[in-house]
Amino acid sequence: MNKVLMIGGPTGIGKSAVAVQLALRYNSVIIGADSMQIYKGMDIGTGKVTEQEKQGILHTMIDIVMPNQDYSVQKYVFDAKNEIANALHQGKIPIVVGGTGLYLNALINEQNFAEAAPNSQIREYYYAIYRERGAEHLHKLLYNVDSTTAAKISPNDVKRTIRALEIYNVTGKKKSESISEHKSTYDIKFFVLESERQLLYNKIDTRVDAMFQNGLIDEVKRLQPYWECRSMQAIGYKEIIEKIKNNNTPYDAIDAIKQNSRRYAKRQITFLKWIQAEKTHVSKDYYHTIAAGTDQWLNEGTP
Repeated sequence: MNKVLMIGGPTGIGKSAVAVQLALRYNSVIIGADSMQIYKGMDIGTGKVTEQEKQGILHTMIDIVMPNQDYSVQKYVFDAKNEIANALHQGKIPIVVGGTGLYLNALINEQNFAEAAPNSQIREYYYAIYRERGAEHLHKLLYNVDSTTAAKISPNDVKRTIRALEIYNVTGKKKSESISEHKSTYDIKFFVLESERQLLYNKIDTRVDAMFQNGLIDEVKRLQPYWECRSMQAIGYKEIIEKIKNNNTPYDAIDAIKQNSRRYAKRQITFLKWIQAEKTHVSKDYYHTIAAGTDQWLNEGTP
């Protein structure tokens, strides 16, 4: 068997809860596809499932690196494919779940990434430009050398913008010309969770409120040794850090976190539409709709 179930969708829509229900139904392993949940100690702000919420289901690709460690899409693909292989070897259906479209797309289309080793000097050069001139100026620099890649990266996504510039400087080639794709060897069933926009925004606001009630401010304070790391640019962390540094009340960051989370959800929705793959869009009764589609998919070709 080489079947892989995949569930994507914007932040706060309920992907993790649905995935656990499905994993219980199919005796599956859940493989994360979230670029912030990979970091240890960043639990509340990234919405990680608790041990109780896991209901005994094995979750992998979560808590795998420290907040001060770099982690690339290429490394994610390598590690996630190993977890998929382990699950398939055990006769389990892997369920890949997350909202990082870059990770999902890289798995679906099996991207071969440019062989450009990280270059700290080049990165620091562009981070200095970012600190002095801002994200928009940095994005324009990328657009000038690789407009195709720039069109796929949000102007606010400083990390990916700098990586694209780094590839160009190290290899002399555009990132868009240095990455090839071919369809995955896996038989992937990809479901995308959707919701009426205002309902989704209400869920996001409620989720952020719960994060503060569950101790998000204390979590950010515990992570102070990592405040200057790029991982701390994650929504929910950067806003609180800014308030603390400016001697303001951390709780005053709540509105900014809600607003930035809603904006991020919009970007996720756009990126998921951009992914070239056969997708089933699910707008209600997520569990039963996905289960019905998955049952049919698993039985395909069965006499």
